[in-house]
Amino acid sequence: MKNSKIDLKTIRLQARQLQSENPRLFLVYMLPSLIFIFSAFFNPLDRIQESLIELPFISMLGQILQAYLFPLSVSFIGSIFLTSAVFTTLQLIKKSELDLSVKSSFILFSDERFSQTFLTLLLKRFYLFLWSIPSLVGVYFLFYSSHLTKQFVALHPEFPNLDLSSIENEHFLMTFGFYFLTSLILMIVGNILYIPQYYAYSQVEFLLCDTLDLGQARPRQILKTSRFLMKGYKYQRFILDLQLLPWYFLNWITFEIASFSLLPYIQSNKIIFYRALLARKRPKA
Repeated sequence: MKNSKIDLKTIRLQARQLQSENPRLFLVYMLPSLIFIFSAFFNPLDRIQESLIELPFISMLGQILQAYLFPLSVSFIGSIFLTSAVFTTLQLIKKSELDLSVKSSFILFSDERFSQTFLTLLLKRFYLFLWSIPSLVGVYFLFYSSHLTKQFVALHPEFPNLDLSSIENEHFLMTFGFYFLTSLILMIVGNILYIPQYYAYSQVEFLLCDTLDLGQARPRQILKTSRFLMKGYKYQRFILDLQLLPWYFLNWITFEIASFSLLPYIQSNKIIFYRALLARKRPKA
């Protein structure tokens, strides 16, 4: 049986209405916004030296993990604050009379809820990381092919006026071509694999909030339920993101500063989409 479509225009209208009826909603998302603004000024690539590519693979991997550790930690903490804000927004939809304040961002940091929230979000990131490995290997091969080119040009100042028929140059061209083409294939295939999984797990935070509201949350069951909910609706969720693309872009060019206003609206769209999804999937559950 074909899944009934969700009216994305209605989703956006309801999100705007929710934000206009609750002008203090931005307070709920203030701390996540501040964390995202803070993380926007830390680019881990700035901490990676070009000579890193010459190190043994294990040493290079250790250096990359070290460079990304702090930004990843900040991003993960921000995701917990954001999930707390989502929890409050879901409560607001269910109970219109709710006190909205900055303290709402700490609601999932209580002892009984924090461990379940932490484990669920960590498991989601781990699964998505596994799906992103082909793309990451492709990026590594791309950097390596670029490194080979720089080394070759440094050893041959007369480049590009070279005799390409020589054995040395032929060997370089074959090696460069292998790594470059492999990187493109891995990144294309990797993204084809990753994007559907990203959307399959896109409902985890909302399911987590609803489950915590009812009782104990089981991380694996939440991830499994998210996959079930998104079956047949990944494309529509992707289209919703495309429709929100101008707001994502505005956030990006302002180094996340615009998130004070945009983050509540963007998350409201996702929450209302989730509730519409539940309404369609619940009879089949």
